[in-house]
Amino acid sequence: MGAWGHGIFDDDTAMDTVVEISHSEHPHQFFAAAFDNALETDNLEYDDCHAVIISAAFMDALLNGTPYIIEGCEDDDYLGTFARKQIALNVTDLKPIAIEALQVVLSDKSELKELWAENEELYPLWKANVEGLVERLK
Repeated sequence: MGAWGHGIFDDDTAMDTVVEISHSEHPHQFFAAAFDNALETDNLEYDDCHAVIISAAFMDALLNGTPYIIEGCEDDDYLGTFARKQIALNVTDLKPIAIEALQVVLSDKSELKELWAENEELYPLWKANVEGLVERLK
């Protein structure tokens, strides 16, 4: 069984997305595609939900300098390091679509939300993490 937790990076699928973004030659395009997909689908699948959340977290680190600790990562401030390396990457134009896509992740169209809603104890914590991203990207 893989890792599963209410934190933004506490899931194996989330970490797979971190690696994918980190190795992308065009992270802006990756972010835009994840957000567009969320807005164009009637049912946002588990992996696609993570693509939205992790893309938004990368943007949060770039735009706001929000520190993220990723368990098991050699670099204590992995997203901060990414942001420093990508200092010229302008993602301001993606803020409105990122917020809309995060709202889809929190909606009944989201497989991830559906799974989290089954856990009455941890669902509010997971939801608060995603809502925090929305607030920081406003």
